[in-house]
Amino acid sequence: MENYEKEFQELLEQEELNYYSKGEIVEGEIVRITNDYAFVDIGQKTEAVVKKDELEGLNIGDKIKAVYTGKKTPEGYSILSRKPIRFKEALENVEKALNENLRINAKLIKNLEKGFIVDLNGIKAFLPYSESGLRKGENLPEEFEVYVLKLDKNRKVPNIVVSRKKVLQEEQQKKKEKLFSELEQGMSIPAKVVKIQDNGVVLSVGNIVFGFLPASLYSWDKNKSIKELKKGQEIEVFIKELDKENQKLILSRKDLEENPWEKFPYQVGDKVKAVVKKINDYGLIVKVDNLQGFIHKSETDHLYPNKFKEKFKEGSEVEAVIIELDRENQKLKLSIKQAHPHPLDKFLEEHPEGSEVEGKIKDVKNKVAFIDLGEIEGILHLEDATWNPKIKNIGQVLKGKKVEKFKVLGKEKDKIKLGLKQFKENPWDIFLSKYKVGDYVKGKVIKMIDRGAFVVINPETFGNDIEGFIPVNEISKERIEIPSDKLSLNQEIEAKIIKIKGHDIILSIKALEKDKEKKEIEKVIEKVKPKGEGLGTLGELLKEKLKEKNK
Repeated sequence: MENYEKEFQELLEQEELNYYSKGEIVEGEIVRITNDYAFVDIGQKTEAVVKKDELEGLNIGDKIKAVYTGKKTPEGYSILSRKPIRFKEALENVEKALNENLRINAKLIKNLEKGFIVDLNGIKAFLPYSESGLRKGENLPEEFEVYVLKLDKNRKVPNIVVSRKKVLQEEQQKKKEKLFSELEQGMSIPAKVVKIQDNGVVLSVGNIVFGFLPASLYSWDKNKSIKELKKGQEIEVFIKELDKENQKLILSRKDLEENPWEKFPYQVGDKVKAVVKKINDYGLIVKVDNLQGFIHKSETDHLYPNKFKEKFKEGSEVEAVIIELDRENQKLKLSIKQAHPHPLDKFLEEHPEGSEVEGKIKDVKNKVAFIDLGEIEGILHLEDATWNPKIKNIGQVLKGKKVEKFKVLGKEKDKIKLGLKQFKENPWDIFLSKYKVGDYVKGKVIKMIDRGAFVVINPETFGNDIEGFIPVNEISKERIEIPSDKLSLNQEIEAKIIKIKGHDIILSIKALEKDKEKKEIEKVIEKVKPKGEGLGTLGELLKEKLKEKNK
């Protein structure tokens, strides 16, 4: 009887152990924890076990749910697993997070080439590198929050894609909003240099907000540049413009400096010292005290403004007059030439009009010559070089001369006006006061053309200033074709003035000869005329005279 009871008891125990079916959910209480397992009271004689790494923070006394696996430990304890329960709960949490746009906790499991495998409280998901929010050189923390971007349950293993970047962006935006709520225009704040561009500097404020420092707002001192800044350098800046709605920040260092334009002690018209900092095609960039000014090339010299690059060097000091000062728009313009007397005015003070100067003939054109007077240049026009209106080229007057004395006539633009003919009285006035049509003059042949000869009249008295013309038919009583049939160059002649019109004087050798013949005849008549007797005919007298000539 005892043996039957023993066998029945064993059968009951065996039945009790297999009370739960494989895959069935079991509820129980953790009663003790060892190095490998947690022992769970599931209401049977023998406790079941759960692997310790599945506890997830549970302790003795906590109620748990687990799945009966149908397996036993070597010691005969039924093995439970919380993984299926956790997986189902995790999947439900993931689906809820996706549908309701909620954040969910994640733990880093593994690094892959293009991303990371993370654990979402019992279910694995993929975090692409592009959604990690990592910057170069950064690593993921062990735990962090993510948003679910994608969930595909129609697979043996659900496909889940998550994003940490979206969480970071939200956190950053919150920080931005908080920071912008604290910032006010006109505040002075520290900022870190992030990027240096040609037009300005990108700065980070509290590693949260980016602001921009334009190059024009870096410093009042034009010698200072944003190029002197270094990436990562922390500087103090002034909030110039603040747009909280669009979260834009314009920063300035210039506003933290004293405004030199307000302190500048000079006014328009003041003479100042300036240092040449740079020379460009338009003029000189100069420094006056702590301000930058500009001298246009036209204001660099009275006479030779286009030679400013040769005359001035960077670093040289010049004296200039302020001709424009705009403190509001920070513009300063100066003039070097207005700081010094005009060289022509200075020359005329030393050599007033009518005085005599010596100059070197350096360039002769058709109707004008340029004279070197030292630092300045003189100009001699043809009409001031000679009284002779027949001379058409000034080279005829200056031929063979290198240095000459001139009369100062005044100023002509950027040159001193000079004269030569002013050394003597107008010969035409003298000539016309002494001579008239019918008078005889002496002259010298200077030029011959087919229709006549040009002569200078009375050169001993008038030089080359009075010129006359003898038509070819007035050269001789005889018929000639060209002047050279009777005349030669430099031949001295005597002729009669037969016409004066303005500066045109017409001469005649033939008329003079006829006059001489007439006078001679008159003399003969006087000689042969018998006293008290009749005069006879004029023809008889002329015949008599001709006979005498032919003897």
